Amino acid sequence: MYKGSFVALVTPFKNDEVDYAAMERLVELHVKNGTAGLVPCGTTGEGMLLSVEERKTVAEEVIAAVGKKAKVIPQTGCLDTATTVELTRH
Repeated sequence: MYKGSFVALVTPFKNDEVDYAAMERLVELHVKNGTAGLVPCGTTGEGMLLSVEERKTVAEEVIAAVGKKAKVIPQTGCLDTATTVELTRH
């Protein structure tokens, strides 16, 4: 069951790369303040600009940072069905 606030998590960048340390701090901020769930690569738009491997890594890092403190629903939609299925299975 899903209850509470779910946030489309912004993917921070530094020098044209995902800033995973900053992303972990964002996750911690949301969890500390009671966010029920996070949606990495969600409606903030940058998901479509990341490679498939970057999107997988972002999802893995957010899941690891959240632990069991909140839910994570990675956005997996892409412009083609095969990649969407790959990300969803991942």
